[in-house]
Amino acid sequence: MLISRSAPARVGILGNPSDGYGGKTLGLAVPAFSATVELVSDDGVESPATGIEIIPSAADHSRWSSAQDLTDRIDRVGYGTGPQLLAATVRTFIDVADSLEVARPEGFRLSYRSTIPRQVGLAGSSAIVVAALGCLCEFSGVEIPDHLLPSVALRVETEQLGIAAGLQDRVVQVYGGLVAMDFSHLEIDPRFGVSHGSYERLDPAGLPPLFLAYREDAAEPSGKYHGYLRARFDAGDVAVRGTMHALAALAAEGRAALHWGTGERIADLIADNMELRRGLGPMPAPQLALVDLAESLEAPATFTGSGGAVVGVHRDSAHFQQLRAAFESIGASVIDLSV
Repeated sequence: MLISRSAPARVGILGNPSDGYGGKTLGLAVPAFSATVELVSDDGVESPATGIEIIPSAADHSRWSSAQDLTDRIDRVGYGTGPQLLAATVRTFIDVADSLEVARPEGFRLSYRSTIPRQVGLAGSSAIVVAALGCLCEFSGVEIPDHLLPSVALRVETEQLGIAAGLQDRVVQVYGGLVAMDFSHLEIDPRFGVSHGSYERLDPAGLPPLFLAYREDAAEPSGKYHGYLRARFDAGDVAVRGTMHALAALAAEGRAALHWGTGERIADLIADNMELRRGLGPMPAPQLALVDLAESLEAPATFTGSGGAVVGVHRDSAHFQQLRAAFESIGASVIDLSV
């Protein structure tokens, strides 16, 4: 038996990173990039799987050319690898199976591949987790409702790997398309033992033309940034708490604009979102360079997450081509999200 599941990359348009602090966000799936997980069971294969086997991909480095290469790579993209994420996902799913009193999954191999650039704020890690959970659910005959699956996926990284993160990435990857999320009143599901927010699919046709730009040399593990914010928030930092409320308000305003057919308002809100993000603390120069370049060409932009990628608004194809040339001149890749 072969089971295959994919999950897309995600860009945070408004409200990010208030999702981890009782806020509101607006996020968009980017199917141009995705992670795919395959589960092969011992049913009808020549070399049956016994127990549980996780197969690394070519992207999982276990050899470095020098000590400097090792330190540079780990400082840039962190320790997280696909096998770690898959093992943590299986471990979490075993807890789910136990709580539901169903058989623990065994007798399979897991492998993955991903086209999502690593650690640039496009939710590559959570995409692997969401795709793997989809495989395990089908294999075990377990149904996790869409509004709960993101919360189970979040447990993989927060509880098993100790990574600070929020629900937004996983919600967009489960629901797909454009999603408005409200985390201000979380409800607890007793069956699965997780909490969830309120999620609403919106029509992406109401968005203005968007672009995505990213630099892989500006990558940084998202847990580092979220850990810094979490420490300040938990310590009662007034500036951080106030900014989270303001970011949530922007997402609420963006949702209203889309409902009322005034999506052009999103451009101003994105500019406001970035201004608030700047106030949350120092940011790496390579990441800020992306925003500054977009703004210099009259294209409001903000970070998609916590890494070296930005999402912004362009006017038309000519404006997009101007942006593309400028970003490519500094080593950034650009795609048009409006096509």
